[in-house]
Amino acid sequence: MFFKKLKTMKLIKKFIFKIKEIIWLISAGIEDWLYPYCDRPVDYHNELYFDNNDEVDDISNIYSQLESANERIQRLQSEMVLVLSKIDLTNDEK
Repeated sequence: MFFKKLKTMKLIKKFIFKIKEIIWLISAGIEDWLYPYCDRPVDYHNELYFDNNDEVDDISNIYSQLESANERIQRLQSEMVLVLSKIDLTNDEK
């Protein structure tokens, strides 16, 4: 009796799993239909939002990244100097 219940439970689980697979395939098809850019490029976005005359080359991109990194470093250094001066003030008060 117990093993018969286990077999029916396994059959029910397999049936539910197959239903889940079918639902997943249907939802994947709908997703591919709604969002086609996942597996194939969409070129009209480039024409709408980007002007070909204003291309950013790699060197200017690297320079801008270096500038932002230098600004962050300078800001952190100034904050460290400020914190160290406040620590010194609190140590002097003691």
